[in-house]
Amino acid sequence: MHVSITRPSTPEEALALLRGARSELGTPIADLVVTDEHLTTAFANRNRRPEWVWTADRDGRTAGRVAGWGAPANDQPWILDFFDLGEEPDRVDVMTALLRRATADLRAGGLEQVELNLFPPAGWRDDPPPALPDLLAAAKAAGFEILVTRRRFRWTPAAGLPSVRDGLRFEPVSGPDDPVLADAYLRTFQGSLDAHTRRSLRTRDAAELAAEELADMVNYAGPVDGWRVAYDAGGALVGLVTGNPGAKVFTGYVGVVPEQRGHGYARELLAWMTTWQAEHGAEKVVGETDDENVPMRRAFEAVGFEEESARIDLVG
Repeated sequence: MHVSITRPSTPEEALALLRGARSELGTPIADLVVTDEHLTTAFANRNRRPEWVWTADRDGRTAGRVAGWGAPANDQPWILDFFDLGEEPDRVDVMTALLRRATADLRAGGLEQVELNLFPPAGWRDDPPPALPDLLAAAKAAGFEILVTRRRFRWTPAAGLPSVRDGLRFEPVSGPDDPVLADAYLRTFQGSLDAHTRRSLRTRDAAELAAEELADMVNYAGPVDGWRVAYDAGGALVGLVTGNPGAKVFTGYVGVVPEQRGHGYARELLAWMTTWQAEHGAEKVVGETDDENVPMRRAFEAVGFEEESARIDLVG
């Protein structure tokens, strides 16, 4: 196999190299990330960078593409989430070479762990799109393994506004540095079902990890206008929920402290945030949870969310 792997030096060059890509996974988010509108905005906002793009060239034609996504202030991407297998007969080998090169470059830049996010349809296990086995085979050959599989849910106004149980008090926070928020977030770590959190806590101090994640959360669930710490009728901490205002928005984090679990509070926190987002113009709210997190899955369903697609997180 012979391909030349290129990394662009300017946003304009990166855009030119990525335009025309196909996702082949057939889900809203996978199709979105290859659109010209998304790419133009992402590079303008520095969520995508030229140095986070790798394209394979063979005899003057593009044989495959990979790109990363991250926060504007970060030096390294959070994830690699843009994949175009191309049409070469050895496209799995081409994608393997791209992923190996991307991993080597990111590690050389100081990134300890590289993560891939794939967004297949909800029924991907029983009816995988043609590109998915090829992408998984390339990732495995490049040294990646599946960390967790997740489900992505969608709420729209057609589902109606959810009710919120009486007796809960939702208090606003001043920002990621609010000590009340930091304490609530740290306490929800205990016994977490989230695979990423469990993996990180094997080697990280919990307080340090919580502070870092709260700072990052501003980039995908901020501003903090809608962030709330919740208390029960007796004044005991229940948990917290984060989310952002806008037309198409995310539920960022829903966390219940250990002593309050088993009482349906995840559903109440999610219902409050969904209602708040609807009141602030949301036409679509999306959220995700691990396949193994059955309580959170039930909370999404109880609030009126529908399963939209899946997510496969791989690490290498």
